[in-house]
Amino acid sequence: MFSDRHSELWHSLADGGPSEAEALATVNSAAPQDRRLAGVLGAAELGQGGALDRAILERSRRVRGELFANRVYAIVPVYVTSICGEDCLYCNYRSGNKGLEVERLRLTDGELAREAEHLIEEKGLRVLELVYATDPRVRVDSMCRQVELVRRILEQRGGGAVGISTEALEEAEYRRLLAAGLSFSVLWQETYDRERYGQLHRGATKKTNFAYRLDACERALSAGVRWLGMGVLSGLADWRRDWTMLLLHEDYLRRTRGREAGILGIPRLKPAPGAMLPGPALGPTTPEFIAAVALHGIYSPSTLPFVSTRESWETCVALAQGGGCLFTFNCSTIPGGYSLGHRGAQFQTASYDAPVFRGKLEQAGVEPEFAWSFDGTPALCSGRPAVPQAGFTAPAPLSENQCSWP
Repeated sequence: MFSDRHSELWHSLADGGPSEAEALATVNSAAPQDRRLAGVLGAAELGQGGALDRAILERSRRVRGELFANRVYAIVPVYVTSICGEDCLYCNYRSGNKGLEVERLRLTDGELAREAEHLIEEKGLRVLELVYATDPRVRVDSMCRQVELVRRILEQRGGGAVGISTEALEEAEYRRLLAAGLSFSVLWQETYDRERYGQLHRGATKKTNFAYRLDACERALSAGVRWLGMGVLSGLADWRRDWTMLLLHEDYLRRTRGREAGILGIPRLKPAPGAMLPGPALGPTTPEFIAAVALHGIYSPSTLPFVSTRESWETCVALAQGGGCLFTFNCSTIPGGYSLGHRGAQFQTASYDAPVFRGKLEQAGVEPEFAWSFDGTPALCSGRPAVPQAGFTAPAPLSENQCSWP
């Protein structure tokens, strides 16, 4: 399991980075999945608008453009509950927040159905991500029932896909969700800095177990999850070290499991009303952020960055260049925020109404796909790309190809 290798890899990270000349040589010559690309994250020139950034952005746009033809894939988060037993100090929904700026809501199945129907029929959004807090009354039985519910609503209206963002689960629980009709699962590690992780996640809950969360990707893959999302919340710790560890984690999965993440989580830390984040924000500037995402596009061209409305419209468009990302238009981080009139937020976001902003994205040279599916599997060791397809065909069988990792 990756938790067995984490400490060794973490302590092997260099404090400095390559020179600009060395970083440029790597960006211009390294093949996809070359671990040397992770070292470029340490270059002081990254995100400074110079020759290194131009080389990264140009190669990433070219590679991804060839693979995805400037297409991006519309997705929408649907919050199911804001009642949480965790005490993550950077989150408005943390259990310790007793303030007035937090709304504790849990959708009934009927309310969830109304949200889904509204997004499908009024906004044209057919790939829905169900977002859960660690709610003691919403466990895997409820999640399976709600995945089945949303899947049925989608099928009645022409098709689509449903995924989840939830706490780390057991392999058997992932299997149950797949049987219920799950298409994808995303889980951000938050930070790979074990000490910082412990400071930010208080108590004795499942999420406070760093190793358990770290190994959730392997449990999900063992269960048969074909489209797995992994990432970090940039700003909780030194973002360069976190991103470097993220790439090494991907490399580990590719070499030991023969599979890799199909979705890249790229959220940046944003202010939350009830947060008690200790210490300064440690996230990338916007130019550093755009360059890091583009660098990952060179490292793993077929992995889809999850572009969210945490970012400005201009930044979202910049991240979408070349195509090949999950793209958020409408966004509410409160249960019932789309059709039920509920107000509140987990953190600060914008919302770009799909019927309006679709045309704006097309004007920027990016083509949004609304009727698409997770057809195929994430790239395997053979390098077979994972390109979402128009229509709603069932995913192809998953290869059991295994590779070694020294």
